[in-house]
Amino acid sequence: MLTIHNDALSVTISPVGAEVQSITDCKTGREYLWNGDPKWWHGHSPILFPIVGALWDGTCRIGGAEVRIPKHGILRQAMWRPEPMGPDHVRFVHISTVADFAAFPFAFVITADYRLEGRSLITTIEVENPGGADLWFQLGGHPAIALPGWDEAHDVDGYLRLEGKPEYVVRAGEQGCIEPGRHAVPHTADGLVPLTVETFAHEALIFPDRQVTGATVLDREQRPVARVTSDSSVWLFWSPQGVHSPFVCCEPWYGLCDNQGFNGPVSERTGINHLAPHATWQGGYTIELPEA
Repeated sequence: MLTIHNDALSVTISPVGAEVQSITDCKTGREYLWNGDPKWWHGHSPILFPIVGALWDGTCRIGGAEVRIPKHGILRQAMWRPEPMGPDHVRFVHISTVADFAAFPFAFVITADYRLEGRSLITTIEVENPGGADLWFQLGGHPAIALPGWDEAHDVDGYLRLEGKPEYVVRAGEQGCIEPGRHAVPHTADGLVPLTVETFAHEALIFPDRQVTGATVLDREQRPVARVTSDSSVWLFWSPQGVHSPFVCCEPWYGLCDNQGFNGPVSERTGINHLAPHATWQGGYTIELPEA
């Protein structure tokens, strides 16, 4: 584990998956990230690459061949090399391996850069194509924000205040892939999205087409817990289906899972990113924490 810190926040990151494990307030000790209790979900903040979500029939078609890539990709259990940059800044690097190539036949270098600035954790992810062929990929963040004072006895676990112009959601159905049709955003009269069992009855709220630019997680009393922002093309909000949950994931995705029945090449996947040989792509997100 590596820890970065400043006067306000302390952040712990594992080299396994370059996954942030903890974001705590230096003065109060308050934890803002989900603790990974497997009763609900074992993750904290995984990086999704080279796909986000699911493939139809678990299959991706690359260069005339079919390969099987697990949901959310191949890097969550991969070892990344840490490169400390200072007390409040660290980078993790993963260079594609032979094992990676079995599931994703492209050479790549991916860097996750974590930097503290005041009460914000800025995550910048860079993908480099060192090879001689075009690189097609998706990438996503998956930070889980803990809900303070959570109590299973309450019908509402918290709220989301969405930024941008959220007009509709789409749904993941069979095989975790996108169903046809659009659905209403389940917000209250004052524009907040309640975090309830019913809200996540269809697994996640999925906002494609750059409708959302950020979201603030609120507790039951509508007090700000954390704000997540990104320039990603897709946003998902998820918590475990069918139960009250002590956290909510705010997920900026550069890409989307397959539509149901999709059988086209990787270059036609929804929201796919393209890198020419020796080119570099950059994305990411910021988590901003209010004063405790």
